[in-house]
Amino acid sequence: MAFATHALNQFRRYSTQLPRDPHYRLKATLMMGYLVSAFTLPFVPPLLETRRTRADGTYLTRETVYCTSHLGCGH
Repeated sequence: MAFATHALNQFRRYSTQLPRDPHYRLKATLMMGYLVSAFTLPFVPPLLETRRTRADGTYLTRETVYCTSHLGCGH
């Protein structure tokens, strides 16, 4: 019980104390931007390709990974 009380007091002190680093907000913003781009950028090229193929009409007639011409999927 004493450990939990001590940990809770440390957490409260940490959460109410201002960071000592003067560039903390800038670093936090840059890190958040990096994380967002790292998790969203890999999905952009497939999204653009899907939009392009739907716009030109080839989306429904393209071969999938599981159905290629050499496997003979009924084409």
